[in-house]
Amino acid sequence: MRSIFTLAGLLIVMVVVLILATRQTRQDLDAVKSVTFATQNDAGARPFDDLAASRLAQRLRDLAGQPQLPLDELREAAARAAAWAAGLAPGTADYHTAVNLRGAADELLAASESLTDPHRVKARRLLDQAEAVPGSPGGAPPGPIGGIRDKIQDLQQTHQEQFQETEREQR
Repeated sequence: MRSIFTLAGLLIVMVVVLILATRQTRQDLDAVKSVTFATQNDAGARPFDDLAASRLAQRLRDLAGQPQLPLDELREAAARAAAWAAGLAPGTADYHTAVNLRGAADELLAASESLTDPHRVKARRLLDQAEAVPGSPGGAPPGPIGGIRDKIQDLQQTHQEQFQETEREQR
């Protein structure tokens, strides 16, 4: 009889713990969904252009296979994609595309002449992600979680570009 009461008490405690954990998980998910990023009113923001983005992706893919890279063209490509991202809201397919195009251009800027350079490999992977629809295999998760992931990637790219610029100025 005592073991039955112990088992019943244990089950009640487990149910209470599960209910509290579920409630906390729901609150955490709601908090993630409600995250908004402070967007800078950047005068350099430009409207996203699907056709231009597609052409840019193809051009970057072509450049990834060439040993000599046009650095000025890659800097311009990264700046164009950054301007697109600045004018978009995180969590959208266009923002996802712009961030990945910017990342691919930055990776190619950091690449050596070797066609098997890890930066070139990463650039190709980012181009694949840029062309994949969010939510599809290979694409980012759609919605707020994908938007957060893309925003973090965009912030990392900004930092990488600033680092590369500082390195270039010191040479």
